[in-house]
Amino acid sequence: MHPILEEFCDKWVWPVMPGAPGADFRLKLTREKCLPAWEALLERTVRDIEEELTHTDEGWKRDHALRGYAAEGVHMSIKQMSAQLLSVDIGDQENYIDLQRMRARQIWDECKHSKLHADVLLGKGWVKDERELMSIAQANVQPLPAYFGLSMMFPHIHPLARAAQNYYTEANACLGIMAYIKLVDDPLVVHEHLSQRDEELMHFMEGKFQLDFYCTTPESQKHVEDALGYLLHQIGGFGRSPQPAAAQ
Repeated sequence: MHPILEEFCDKWVWPVMPGAPGADFRLKLTREKCLPAWEALLERTVRDIEEELTHTDEGWKRDHALRGYAAEGVHMSIKQMSAQLLSVDIGDQENYIDLQRMRARQIWDECKHSKLHADVLLGKGWVKDERELMSIAQANVQPLPAYFGLSMMFPHIHPLARAAQNYYTEANACLGIMAYIKLVDDPLVVHEHLSQRDEELMHFMEGKFQLDFYCTTPESQKHVEDALGYLLHQIGGFGRSPQPAAAQ
């Protein structure tokens, strides 16, 4: 296991709060599905960073910041997180109020992250102000339609299906941030990632909390497994292949 992944798991994945009814399900899901994908994606990220560091120019830092801004821009963050809040019907709000509070906080987190990417672009002199980014296609094109498309489908799946997204995908964000902080010494790039670290960890812990304390029935667990399978296949290429009928 990569040392970064081992450190992350020892601190945040393996510990279980006493009495957590869904912990066994989460740990089984982790060992069978998440760990192989986390390991592979982390190794890919590390290789990419090491290759980028061999470049004599800083274009890769610009590209990374533009992609980050596109993924976490204010408009995208509000749209995505509003869909998460709306995944719980009005009548069920009181049953998921803790999760709804976490999701409301995450709207601010994601909007803030776009500003961190903008800090790099501004600090390096690639743009004079953030408004210029509205004229740069790369800062506004979202390369993960399947990921955000699934986000929009959560209201039609199950209020807890998003636990798969929080737990699996936010862990990848945490691991990527740890890798950049460890390998890159540019102060602006470190700032871009370090300021996100605790917030992305909170988003991961939201998924862990959902799995440990809410996903305790076969119905909710099936929806989580299905959502995770979709994420693994569409984003990481690690999930099951689509069935022939679904692929048509």
